[in-house]
Amino acid sequence: EAAPAAAPVAAPADPAADAAEAAQATADALAALSIDELRQRASVALRDQRLYGPAGDNAMEYYLAIREQSTTPNVVAESALMDLMPYALIGAEQAIVDGDFVEAERLAELMARTDAEAPSLPRIREAIAAGRSAAAERTRLAEERARQAEAQRQAAAAQPVAPVITAPTPVQA
Repeated sequence: EAAPAAAPVAAPADPAADAAEAAQATADALAALSIDELRQRASVALRDQRLYGPAGDNAMEYYLAIREQSTTPNVVAESALMDLMPYALIGAEQAIVDGDFVEAERLAELMARTDAEAPSLPRIREAIAAGRSAAAERTRLAEERARQAEAQRQAAAAQPVAPVITAPTPVQA
């Protein structure tokens, strides 16, 4: 009899690719809105304290879309973006602490779109890279410990067990 065919294994999820795809979808959706619609949505987002999140529905992205669509400098959008920048920085730093590097990258990208020369950008990017590296090292060490524990378990299971021989108890008459 032939062995049953193995089920196809799904490719592992790539959070960075998923985030890039989501960012493109968001940019396309925002580009379809008028400046007035973007302004209204930005006002609601500010009122609701959605300063830089969730992705695609926050004041910072709305103001960036206004700036990108405007044919002349939009002072309101520029001012709002400068006011929102420190909040995005804090959000990125918190995401790094939480180990959410996809979110930290998203916020760093919003900051770069707001001001490509922002002094905090290199530091945030370095912190993201260092955080990713440290997380990868922790994962590697945990996998190594698991392999060692499994090897020890297998070695212990392979050792022959000596039979326990008990001396006969003398019979007393």
